[in-house]
Amino acid sequence: MKHHNKLTIAKGEHFNLFSVLDIETKENKTHSAFLAELLNPKGSHKKGAVFLDHFLTVISHTNNLEQTNINFHPFIAENASINLEFPIGKVKLHEKQEEKYKSTGGRIDIYLRDNNENIISIENKIHAKDQEAQIQRYYNHKKSKNTVYYLTLLGDEPNAESKLNLESCKDYFNISYKTDIVKWLELCLREVPNFTSLRESINQYILLIKKLTNTLDMEAQEELFDTMADYINESKVIADNYNALVDNIRDKFRTNLKKALEEKLDNSTYKVVYGNPVNKHFSQLWIDFKGKVNHKFRYGIESFSGHGFNDGRLFIGILGYETLMDFKEYPEKDLEHEGWQHIHRLKTPDGNHLSLNSTVLLNRMRDKKEIKKYNSLLENTVNQITDFIKKTEKELGFVL
Repeated sequence: MKHHNKLTIAKGEHFNLFSVLDIETKENKTHSAFLAELLNPKGSHKKGAVFLDHFLTVISHTNNLEQTNINFHPFIAENASINLEFPIGKVKLHEKQEEKYKSTGGRIDIYLRDNNENIISIENKIHAKDQEAQIQRYYNHKKSKNTVYYLTLLGDEPNAESKLNLESCKDYFNISYKTDIVKWLELCLREVPNFTSLRESINQYILLIKKLTNTLDMEAQEELFDTMADYINESKVIADNYNALVDNIRDKFRTNLKKALEEKLDNSTYKVVYGNPVNKHFSQLWIDFKGKVNHKFRYGIESFSGHGFNDGRLFIGILGYETLMDFKEYPEKDLEHEGWQHIHRLKTPDGNHLSLNSTVLLNRMRDKKEIKKYNSLLENTVNQITDFIKKTEKELGFVL
């Protein structure tokens, strides 16, 4: 592994432009935009439809058409058009059980259409939550011509509230960044000459995906497997207990943070409550105004799972689904989620992002010799949260 790390440094793979610019998990501004540009036959890459053709091959689009109820018409890549956040009408949700499958409307992340009106709809999910009847609504859009793909990091299923009665590999298809997108991008690289900005951009993006999906290259993986094979029983014990250990560290930090906030905040005004547990994708602490049962807005700290929005980095924000006045220090809509109105990304005392996905930080949290640093981290986090509340509570109180 040391040899692999030295080689990585020599090749410059520790440097990633998407990470440096802090845009590595922005679904629309980074991932959808980058994918769409490559998929576009009229894109700035000037390679015509060759990238789109490779994509259709990798996702087995022709075979998928045969498994749906769609009239079979091959998608013609050469004349395809592409749109981001394509509007398909106002969202209409139905409450009654027998009618809710008729829900329609929304915005499709990546929308491809050829001259024969064949459509490919791609819902792109990095960390965002599924919306109510989302896959069902997209499926109901021009059913006879439309094939829906659900793209996630690892090829996960949409949740039950999103897909309702739909079946994967029949009504829609799951594809992943880890397998499908990486395989497609590697095919794209074969079409691009060496030492060009396009080739380097694709390489950088592949490295970003491997980072987000915790993927090692073959050489590093073989080295790791060799070491694990030498200690196979111990490796099994570690694997079986790793997630429980990490969740335990995260949960203790959340518990300590809740206690510290309760001591620092005015308990006649605020109450601190737990949200989802740390083993859920989105795990929170909520800070509510006491006596505001029907509150329009609430403070939230997310996510203690090491996942969720913002690449698992913790933030304090205001969650609410109504228009909120501007705060100069905290820009509106800083996350690509309709509910989080304003956020402040939490930092460690040395100025790094506070992420419970960082193995270095988790190790320090567990190390009893690092108790002073742990207490400093806790105090620094509490100060950032309470400072955010002090700067927003007056204006927020006006609308509650």
